[in-house]
Amino acid sequence: MIAMSDVSATIGLVAVFFVAFPALAHVLIGFAVAQGLGERQANEKFAAGIDDE
Repeated sequence: MIAMSDVSATIGLVAVFFVAFPALAHVLIGFAVAQGLGERQANEKFAAGIDDE
């Protein structure tokens, strides 16, 4: 059976919940902001009658 010491389990949990999850959240939020800005630009071009092609 595989067992971990208390210290290694704590370090692993700290790494996951205080490093990995916040990093993932920042990446996903950044992606959403970039998508929103791109959509806004496309909407402004459409409203102005500018054709992309």
